[in-house]
Amino acid sequence: MTPRWSAREMQMTKQTKLRPIVRAAFKCDALVYQFTELDVDDGLIEAADYDGIVEEVNEHYVDDAIIREAENRLDICNDPYNKIDPDYIREARQLRAFLKRFNKAAA
Repeated sequence: MTPRWSAREMQMTKQTKLRPIVRAAFKCDALVYQFTELDVDDGLIEAADYDGIVEEVNEHYVDDAIIREAENRLDICNDPYNKIDPDYIREARQLRAFLKRFNKAAA
């Protein structure tokens, strides 16, 4: 039987405590795309695997930066051309819920 978690993942789970804002950010499709694709391609995140990206966001991104990314992605979703796309509609809904929860905490 193959173990469900690798030794590295188990070690990371024990050592790294994710902040609530980071955990919630990685439940928003638009923010996952921002961190795993755009920020990696731009060289802002050095990690290549998903767990490493989550860990790096948790360690190096302040709450305000994550909130600003969410606001930026929501602006993209609210573009008139994107408002008819079901993916952008879903992402906008996720981002609004995220911002409703965390934008107050940053203020």
